Amino acid sequence: MSVPVSFRLAHFMIRHRIRGGHRLLALMQPHWRNRRVDYKLSPAIDFTVPIGRPDTCWDLRELRGYECEMVSAFCDAIRPLQEVTLFDCGADIGLFSASICARSINIARVIAFEPNSEIRDVLLRNVSRLPRGEVFSAAVADFNGFGQLLHPDYDPISDHARYLAKAESGFPVMSIDCLGTRGGDIAIKVDVEGEELAVLRGASETIRSARASVVAFEAHPDVIARTGVHPRECLKLLAELAPFRFTVAETGQPLSADGGNFSDTRIVNIIGKAVAL
Repeated sequence: MSVPVSFRLAHFMIRHRIRGGHRLLALMQPHWRNRRVDYKLSPAIDFTVPIGRPDTCWDLRELRGYECEMVSAFCDAIRPLQEVTLFDCGADIGLFSASICARSINIARVIAFEPNSEIRDVLLRNVSRLPRGEVFSAAVADFNGFGQLLHPDYDPISDHARYLAKAESGFPVMSIDCLGTRGGDIAIKVDVEGEELAVLRGASETIRSARASVVAFEAHPDVIARTGVHPRECLKLLAELAPFRFTVAETGQPLSADGGNFSDTRIVNIIGKAVAL
């Protein structure tokens, strides 16, 4: 579908700091509830956005600028790898995977995990455009079972902030290891609001057996405070699995394997890279 004129106007106003742009978006979003817009991320990759959803009310400039420092650092890390299998844990509508594939030529397979059933059809559409794209309507952890998504007190609205809670029923929860991917080059992006350590535990055999691995995960002060799990636990686990080197995506700052020089005062993304000896 074409981009609505009111949508273009609202983003123009926001970008040029004209009052009323955000208000216009909020007023119009109910009218765009089922509206989807197709953009070109690259000459080879189209991407569909549900613009009536507050979390994804994006125009093309926002798409291309999405997590720009993280995407650039991730692409740099995987550049020497070959025939990479990309695991996207917490894929939402697939923008991270699409952004990587738009800038990289060595992605051979994309496996996306997303438990939010409300956006499943959009995610399926977007991932189907990527190399051997496959979607699991599931959360990722270190067990196979069921779960539900809960909102944290500090963000009671956004889908992006919801975290996994183990449950007797609900959507499926699975581990990366259960897929049986062994050997070769892999890349794992983890955006799961506090379950990063569990995801990495559940990917231990996949990482240990890989020829080369790139792992990226978010470190968020509010999430650290809620869970009591510090990112250094993830660094320690990864360092036990393979000879990882870690950096902060946004600054390039090297991190020690024990996380002793990590500052948890702001939101950052951590990237680890390991090549088997």
